[in-house]
Amino acid sequence: MRRKRRNFIALLFLLGFGTVIFVLSNRAALYEAVQLAMSEGNSFRYVFHVLIGKLPDLLMKYSTSLIWAYGIFIAGVILLEERNPDRTIRWLLVLILLPVIGFLLYIFLGPDIRIRKNFRRLKRKKKPRIPEVAPLLSRIDKLKAVEVGGVKTATLLLKNSRALPTEANRVTMLLNGSETYIEIKKSLWKAQSYIYLEFYAVHNDKIGNDFKDILIAKVKEGLTVKFIYDSVGSWTIGKKFVKELKDAGVHVHSFLPVSFPMLRRDLNYRNHRKIVIVDGTVGFMGGLNIGDIYISGEPSLGYWRDTHLKIEGPAVGCLEEIFNTDCLFCDGNHVPAERTSEYSNSGNSTVQIVASGPDSNWQSIHQGYFSLITNAKKFVLVTTPYLVPGESLLTALTVASLSGVDVRILIPLKGDHAVAQWATMSNVEELLRAGVKVYAYQRGFIHSKILVADDSIVSVGTANLDARSLEINFEVQAFVYDRAVAGEFIKAFRNDLKHSQKLHLHEWLKRPVKNKILEKASRLWSTQL
Repeated sequence: MRRKRRNFIALLFLLGFGTVIFVLSNRAALYEAVQLAMSEGNSFRYVFHVLIGKLPDLLMKYSTSLIWAYGIFIAGVILLEERNPDRTIRWLLVLILLPVIGFLLYIFLGPDIRIRKNFRRLKRKKKPRIPEVAPLLSRIDKLKAVEVGGVKTATLLLKNSRALPTEANRVTMLLNGSETYIEIKKSLWKAQSYIYLEFYAVHNDKIGNDFKDILIAKVKEGLTVKFIYDSVGSWTIGKKFVKELKDAGVHVHSFLPVSFPMLRRDLNYRNHRKIVIVDGTVGFMGGLNIGDIYISGEPSLGYWRDTHLKIEGPAVGCLEEIFNTDCLFCDGNHVPAERTSEYSNSGNSTVQIVASGPDSNWQSIHQGYFSLITNAKKFVLVTTPYLVPGESLLTALTVASLSGVDVRILIPLKGDHAVAQWATMSNVEELLRAGVKVYAYQRGFIHSKILVADDSIVSVGTANLDARSLEINFEVQAFVYDRAVAGEFIKAFRNDLKHSQKLHLHEWLKRPVKNKILEKASRLWSTQL
């Protein structure tokens, strides 16, 4: 109701603004018409016929005034809400060059300042009070697993997102769909109290129905089960799938539902997180959604390479807080479950769980990536399906390489989105010129989102190296300070390189002109990706 009222007020404002522009720009003609109507000897019928004769011209001028009002109004909204000047300029060009189509594109694809404000208002209102940062800063220097290279990053993440560093966690790397789903299903079947799930994309296929059956079975055992899916990422899930869950007693919520999601695949403010919480003691997060493609692959792309994490220990509580905040947004009556068992303290990993999105004051994960890259002393290893990092991270990568740090980036040879893939390739030349080693994964599509700095810190989660993940979507990333865990990811990265093609500058410069044109064209829209 409030949204409809705001839309009505905005429409009245637009009409009023257009009327003011029309009156001011046609004041002489309007004054003449008034004088004519008031002059002696002119009957009402005569004046009426004169005005009717001028009506088409007046309507044309009024329409022109409305277009000007619309342009000024939309430009004002964009300038007020956008933090990315490149994106602002591109939207302004679209609105100027395509008055009607541009407006429709903005309605479908443009960000909504009201939603961003709602997110932040809800976060301030609902999120549990976190201790002040100052007393916690002294703890970071005392953390055994956080070495000198990680202190700056840990401090940054504590300040920009209140991400508490927790010790004594056990972190397990899970490779690809088969291994990940086996571990998640095992934990779900062992659940004794409650289960929380949150996924960007849930497919109505064999794997999707396997998860559905487990959730229904656990509800029948008396457990509390809550499930959040993104309405755009899961647009093929189907009403029947959701109804079966709800009828069984699962608390199901669609995050920011929209009309015609199949036409709006790249809407803003999507919940791109993948979270599973079991009894508050075991958590899963990473790059995998729920679907058969993570096991069988896709015909056009082949094998689907991805990475997930299993976390046991205090960091699960931080992951659960993120879920609770998202669930409160979907359901104001959500009451966080009470954890009944103790955390497992058998691990040696210090972990920070970092959330970012439109409800954040800072681009937390973006800044975390920047910190890892700029503070690295020996090497930086990056795996990402989309390499559209923006100017700051691109500069960080090139400066690190030029400074003597061994920077290696692994991207897919074939992408699942054409424009994003061409935009990715548009950044390769600059990186190669700076000495960055770029590899293209040939075995299939690599979907992992990983950054390893030196041999002691690894970041794993849902955030791609693109503007949409780092600035717009809801994401979650784990920063793990542990040499043993980092070593496992370094080993996995080297193994992936065996299935990859190293790109060389002299060969890359010889690529077809058509490719260069597509890269340049896609790069123009890189801030929208």
